[in-house]
Amino acid sequence: MGGVNIYCGSFVGNDKSGTKFETVLNEVVAQDGSDKTRQIVLVVMESINDAEDHILISAEDAEQLIVPLTEYVQRLPGDISTFDMREYCVERILRN
Repeated sequence: MGGVNIYCGSFVGNDKSGTKFETVLNEVVAQDGSDKTRQIVLVVMESINDAEDHILISAEDAEQLIVPLTEYVQRLPGDISTFDMREYCVERILRN
């Protein structure tokens, strides 16, 4: 996924910010488990699988992922090294 850019509304992911996006989404689903989160992640993963150079995430789907992503990144510090691309990915996405 490192070569695919992420777009959502006015958000454009920085270079390499999507490198661990698939990993993050799989881990979010494993932690969250709600049907809505699973459904959104499935749509995003299909976009990733079909992508050539970018994916688009609807603003509505992105809004629904804010809480699960925030909870996910709050759990990471005990699970990660000093610098982890998963944390970088989520922080870049949530910043916007």
